[in-house]
Amino acid sequence: MTISVSDFQIWKSDPVTQAFFQACQQRAEDAKEILATSAGIDPVNDNVYRGFILAYREMQDFRIEEND
Repeated sequence: MTISVSDFQIWKSDPVTQAFFQACQQRAEDAKEILATSAGIDPVNDNVYRGFILAYREMQDFRIEEND
């Protein structure tokens, strides 16, 4: 399936999409706060929270280019 740049921009500007991305941003901030206060106590959990942060960041940075 191909998504045009204009369709992607329309989707990104939809209020539901914006609310979803805002919730993702809040979850990433929450995970950063958890790491800031408890990093080093449980290395496995540290990795989980780092993974959350990276995944949310990548999702928010996703772009569609004309050639995709």
